[in-house]
Amino acid sequence: MNAERMRVFFALWPEAPVNAALDAAAGKLHELRCGRRTRPDTLHLTLVFIGDIDANWLPELIAAAEDIAVPRFEVLFDRTDCWRHNQIAHLGVSRMPPALLELVKQLESRLTASAIPFDRRPYVPHITLLRKADCNPKMANPALEPIRWPARDFVLVSSSLRSGGALYEQLGRWPLL
Repeated sequence: MNAERMRVFFALWPEAPVNAALDAAAGKLHELRCGRRTRPDTLHLTLVFIGDIDANWLPELIAAAEDIAVPRFEVLFDRTDCWRHNQIAHLGVSRMPPALLELVKQLESRLTASAIPFDRRPYVPHITLLRKADCNPKMANPALEPIRWPARDFVLVSSSLRSGGALYEQLGRWPLL
């Protein structure tokens, strides 16, 4: 049995125009909250965080994603916030797109059916823009231009921590209907 471990998650990965808008929002939020900006090449929206698992689970993870049947949708990121408990400044949504929630539910259902453990916290869509941010509650969250993210597909990503930050590798990509 292969003892190799991998840290993985399912996510939406932004196309270039959305990525540029997210990075610009990170710059504006950084002016107010300081902290460490998320590198543009790592910006994403986590769907289901699986975490550290045995690499032998990779075929089951891929199989779990293959029969997902969710239509394309759009996510409107129109809120900024800062979580004091972990010093994360992020973008969030005022309204959860039903198809986004359906995508998460279908992935969770297939992972459960395959006995693959995952983070079972209630789903809160957010994009981490800053780490170690100043989340002083007396500072107002800035109003930023809303960012429209058309979701056309989703990915399985492997994450490894390096001295310069996380290194992400896409292990699979599946289209939405």
